[in-house]
Amino acid sequence: MPGSYLTRLNTQFDEIRDGIETVLTRAAEEDRDVSDAEQAQVDRDRSRLDELQSAITHYSALETQAGDVLTLRRSVADRTPAQRTTSTDPPPEYDVAAEFPSPAHYAITLHRAWALRDPDAIERLERATAHQKTTDNPGLIPRPILGPVIQLIDAGRPFINSCARRGLPTGKFDRPHVTQHVAVAKQAAEKDLTASQVMKVDLMPVAASTYAGHLNISRQDVKWTSPGILQLVFDDFAAIYAQVSNADAATQFIASIAASASVPAGDGSAAEFAAAVFAAVGDTIGQGVGFPDTLYLSPDVWASIGGMTLMPGGGAAFPSMSVTGTGGGPMGLATVVDHNFPAGTAVIGPSRFNEWYEDVDGIMQVQEPDVLGQLVGYAGFGAYINVAPEAFTKLTGLPPVVTP
Repeated sequence: MPGSYLTRLNTQFDEIRDGIETVLTRAAEEDRDVSDAEQAQVDRDRSRLDELQSAITHYSALETQAGDVLTLRRSVADRTPAQRTTSTDPPPEYDVAAEFPSPAHYAITLHRAWALRDPDAIERLERATAHQKTTDNPGLIPRPILGPVIQLIDAGRPFINSCARRGLPTGKFDRPHVTQHVAVAKQAAEKDLTASQVMKVDLMPVAASTYAGHLNISRQDVKWTSPGILQLVFDDFAAIYAQVSNADAATQFIASIAASASVPAGDGSAAEFAAAVFAAVGDTIGQGVGFPDTLYLSPDVWASIGGMTLMPGGGAAFPSMSVTGTGGGPMGLATVVDHNFPAGTAVIGPSRFNEWYEDVDGIMQVQEPDVLGQLVGYAGFGAYINVAPEAFTKLTGLPPVVTP
C-alpha cells in the first residue's frame, strides 16, 4: 500500500528533522559550538534525510498518478449515458469489492479522505462503513417497567362503611332484642292500679362467615420480579377480600327487608319521586323507631335521581347529591350507592340498625423449602345483622327518569 508506506516515510522524516533541531537548540541554549559527536550525528541524520526525501518524492508521484487515473476513470463513467428503467426490482446490495478492487484503492481513498479531506473520498468510505443500529441488538436494550401496576379493583366498601362496625367476639354469638316493652299508661283514678307488663328480651343469633383464599408462589418469582410479586399479591388479596365481604353483607341486607312502599305510577318527575320518599319515611316513622337517615341506592337509581330537574331547563332537583355516591340525597338523607345492590334498589331506613362485626387475620405465610415455594393466604371473618328489619322500607315500581 503506497499510501501507508508514504505515511511511514513522512513520519520518519519528521522525527529525524526534529532530532537535528533538538541538538542545535541545546547547543544554542548552552552558548557553545556543536561538539564533534553532535556534528557526526547531525551529518548522519542529514544523509538519511536526503534518502528519505528522494523516496518520498518517488512514492508521492506514484500516489498522485494513481489518484489522477482514478479521477479520469470516474469522469469517463460520469459521461456514460444513464439508462432509465421502470423496473421495480430492489437495488443491488452494496459490494465493497467492487468499490475497492484492491487494497491500494482503499489506501488511496483513505489517505485522500483523512489527509486531504476529499469529500468524494469521505463519501465512498461512508458507504463502506457498517452502521450499528438498535434493531441489530434488541437483546441489549431493556424495556423498563414504569409506574405502579395498574389495579382496576375498587377496594372500597360503601355498604359496610355505612354500618355500625364492631369487633367480632367469636364465631357465634347472640344479639339481645326487646320483643315486648314494659307498659306505661294514664292512671284512671287516684289509687287505681297502674299499667303493668313484663319486658321480653329475645336473642337474635349471629354466625360469622369466613372469607379466605391462598396462593403458592415460587421463590424465584418472589426474588426476581420487579415490582415484587409478593406485595402485589398481598394488596390484591386485601382488595378482593374487601369486595367479597362487602358484596355478601349488601346481599344479606336487601334480603332482610320485608316492608315496601310502591311508588305510584306517573310521569317519573322529581315531585313524584319526592312524594314516594316521604311516604316511605312515613312508613318507617310509623314503626316507632324514629326518622330514617339513609337512602340506599343501586347505581342506576342514583343516576336517575341525580338527573331529575325541577322544570324544563331548570336546575337539578336534588343538587346536594354527591358524585361520589356518599353525599346528601333527597330531603337531606345520606346516600349509600353500592354496585352490589340489585338494579332498581332504593331503600330508606336508619343506618344504626345495620351492624357489621369483623375480625381480619390478613396475610399469612408459610415457607416450603422442599419445593422452593412460599404459601401465602388471606383470611377474615365477618358477620352482618339487621337488628330492626321493620325499620327499612323498599321503594318499588320506580319509573325511569324522564327529562321534562
